[in-house]
Amino acid sequence: MSLANDDLSPAAEAYVWGFPLVSVHRTRKMLCARVDSGAINHIDDLATPRDKAIVVPNNDTLYSSAWFDLRHGDLMIRVPPMDHARRYWNVMILDGYTHVAYVCRRHHGTEGTEVRVTLDPGKPPTNDGSEVVTIGTPTAWVIIRVLVESPEDLAAARRLQRSIEVIAPEAHPHERTERAGRATAIAASGAAFFEELKAYVTQDPPAVWHPKLSTAAQAIVDNPTSVAMLVLEAGVKEGERRLRHLTDADTARQNGWRTGRHATGFDGDIFRRAAGAKFGLGGHQAIENRSYTAECDAAGQALNGDQPLKFKFEGDHFPPCRGFWSLTAYGTDLYLVDNEIDRWSLSDRTPGLVYAADGSLTIEISADRPANSANWLPVPSGPYLLGLRVYEGDPEVVACNWFPPALDPKV
Repeated sequence: MSLANDDLSPAAEAYVWGFPLVSVHRTRKMLCARVDSGAINHIDDLATPRDKAIVVPNNDTLYSSAWFDLRHGDLMIRVPPMDHARRYWNVMILDGYTHVAYVCRRHHGTEGTEVRVTLDPGKPPTNDGSEVVTIGTPTAWVIIRVLVESPEDLAAARRLQRSIEVIAPEAHPHERTERAGRATAIAASGAAFFEELKAYVTQDPPAVWHPKLSTAAQAIVDNPTSVAMLVLEAGVKEGERRLRHLTDADTARQNGWRTGRHATGFDGDIFRRAAGAKFGLGGHQAIENRSYTAECDAAGQALNGDQPLKFKFEGDHFPPCRGFWSLTAYGTDLYLVDNEIDRWSLSDRTPGLVYAADGSLTIEISADRPANSANWLPVPSGPYLLGLRVYEGDPEVVACNWFPPALDPKV
């Protein structure tokens, strides 16, 4: 869905275009209210329902996060050798508009690497094994992920997590911020959104290769007071309505699951970029981790925890990947939900899973505990959604030729 062929009002266009930037900076201000900018915040445990900083968190990797201003100079990312060749690690760098650069196992293996990160609004990130990574805005959000392979592996994963260095210039400031509201509540700002956006655009001008606005929409970004407040409020509502009811042609659907067709980002599509920020800020590109989402079962019925389901991988139909896979349950607010066994995901690493003699795996999905809970993924009573992640997927995953099996009602 391109700007040129769309019928958005100028205010709605400006809202959709600016949504990722506001989402990034609200997240920055929330996280840097607790940990200084320019300093790494290491999260020592896997995500739980208490974690509300980022929607749809994974329950597989330890996170570290840091915010930098590249106007103060380049960053140096140093990754030590991993403890073995299968250890998954990833460093993602996002600019203010959610363009992504990677320093990761796909590019650099597990023998260690050193990469420089520099501000260059004239050159998009190449996303390869280069020793220099370019970022299009002064704001750079660095997210480190290290796989926890089992409960017993947590200490080793923590050591590796903390051994990945992000070195900033000595002159880089270390500052705390005041919060600016949750990224999940942007639409509630109404017309005030546009003044907030204007401030962030001043801080992070878009790179020359970032999608351009129409003349009328650009005028609103430059001077929100140039149009009536009612027009701005209507633009927010229109933009939200369009984001929530996308019938995006590039979405692939099969067996009740959906995923974006593209493997390496949103390019010039402001709708997909805004939706990505709204429903999965800080999430991977599909070439690194393809995420499939299910909101209905094989019969097309909305998922409801009071109606148990079975999810079966046949022995020859497990997710084809060089990394790993995981199935995670979320509430309708896109966060993890409390349950009696503190299990929020199942994966190829979950201890105690029971496989059939033919190698297949059947996962029980329900709010109530089944008689045999070895393969049980608890979900909330009432509506919920599922996410299946496939890390470093094989070509058929990246190309959307592989899909998870359908969710069948339990009989």
